Amino acid sequence: MEKVIEYLQRAFSVLKNANIVFPTEATVNIYHHCGVQNFFKVGATFINIVNRDYCKSYVIMLPNQKYPCHFHKIKSETFYVLYGILNVKLNNKLYILQAGDMLNVERGEDHMFWSEGEVVFEEISTLYIPNDSFYTDPDIREVTYAQRRTTISPAEWKEICKQWKG
Repeated sequence: MEKVIEYLQRAFSVLKNANIVFPTEATVNIYHHCGVQNFFKVGATFINIVNRDYCKSYVIMLPNQKYPCHFHKIKSETFYVLYGILNVKLNNKLYILQAGDMLNVERGEDHMFWSEGEVVFEEISTLYIPNDSFYTDPDIREVTYAQRRTTISPAEWKEICKQWKG
């Protein structure tokens, strides 16, 4: 849990740097596809704000962090950059998105993204359904959904926010 708190503190710091007011009621998923020890290289923090017929999450990436190549069979999504620069490879084409830029990702389209510096973007999508991410890396496909992420419950997140807001 100590490493998870460290990751959350870094994500919290990025949101502060970006002057983004974050929700105090949310579910937070820390994705670490290649193991918790490699989170600073591969992964991202998702603050899931709403998940109904539509979904909205803040995605926070630290400098030089990557999110592996994958596609969705059910979900389509739009990335809207709020802070920093987001690099996206979509169907083998590179997009460099800055604050204010958007990019649509349709079902079935291979995509990956990474940061060189801090970045925060909104992922606006259809309903988020666990296990709807299909990875191209065979090593990641071998890792279960539960093994490649750590979830912070809404109650835990609310308590963390109280402490850090001070």
